[in-house]
Amino acid sequence: MKAWIEKGGYLNTRGRRWLSRLHVEQVRRILVIRQCAFGDYMAARPFLVELRRFFPGAHIILSTVSKYRYAVPEDLVDEVHVLDTRGGPGEQWRSLRAVGEVDVLFDLADTSRSRLLTLMTTAQVKLGFPYRRVFNHLLFDVGILRSDFHYEAEVLLDFLKIMGHKPRYPLEFAMPRHRRAQADPCIAYFPFASRAEKSLSLSTWCEVIEQAAETFPHYRHVLLEGHKAKESGDFLAEVAARHDNVEIQPRMGLDRLAPWMAKASVLVCGDTGVRNLALATHTPTLGIFFMTVPFRYWPRYEDCHEAVFHRDGQVPGRMDILQGLEELLQRVYPERGVPRELGVS
Repeated sequence: MKAWIEKGGYLNTRGRRWLSRLHVEQVRRILVIRQCAFGDYMAARPFLVELRRFFPGAHIILSTVSKYRYAVPEDLVDEVHVLDTRGGPGEQWRSLRAVGEVDVLFDLADTSRSRLLTLMTTAQVKLGFPYRRVFNHLLFDVGILRSDFHYEAEVLLDFLKIMGHKPRYPLEFAMPRHRRAQADPCIAYFPFASRAEKSLSLSTWCEVIEQAAETFPHYRHVLLEGHKAKESGDFLAEVAARHDNVEIQPRMGLDRLAPWMAKASVLVCGDTGVRNLALATHTPTLGIFFMTVPFRYWPRYEDCHEAVFHRDGQVPGRMDILQGLEELLQRVYPERGVPRELGVS
């Protein structure tokens, strides 16, 4: 098999030799290391789907850590390996060695623990995309450049493109799928983030949702609560009391949230795991960015995702968000007509 790579990554002699001799039916065990939170697991789902397509007979092991168990894509792998991070040195050592020998190793995490697991695991070939290129020479046979300017789910697929694989587009996440013709007239909002400074203030969210409820009166405007105590929708209670089309949705588990999201017309939020879930269900999204580089979380292979941000990094204002929402709704659902003109109050 040809190694489909020129200058876009790292490839050592062993990696090139392995690729030249690769027969997919001979690959029996594959380890994928992905130690991350909710949104990153969503972004990894297309890689796991395509990995199964490329190596249909392989036993796929996904390695995570005990801290990150929510939304682990167990449905797409044969085995989940949990690296012990809470036990003593003996327990942690045994968990490092529990995987055993594999044919192929993909490190999709680039953490100190993932690098240690990569070092300790015997494999015919090791692939990764470290932030520091020195680890290419120390750990990997094939290295991919991690880009800030392309949707991460697509960057992960570069590992398989090196082998000549043709991923399907739009990407397949194996999740409930949004159908525009069947979408409920519902605009969802998730105003929280892993760090408070990555989200707008709650007072700004109140202003945005209240004016959106007035501007788009034929839509339900639903604020989604998160699973943390501080991710309550109580701050929106007065707005909800004033508008019949504003609701606060109590926290839902992933089994309920995914199909619910797939039926919504659009999700408005910042850089959060919930937005990654919407991307995975192909639900239209309006992303609000001012700290995170937007391009890494903004798929461009569909016309239903838009990003609101300023070139100078300023926090987008209420009218920026409402204007972006109006344009997105008109583009995705032109048959629903044009809402009344946005006010400037």
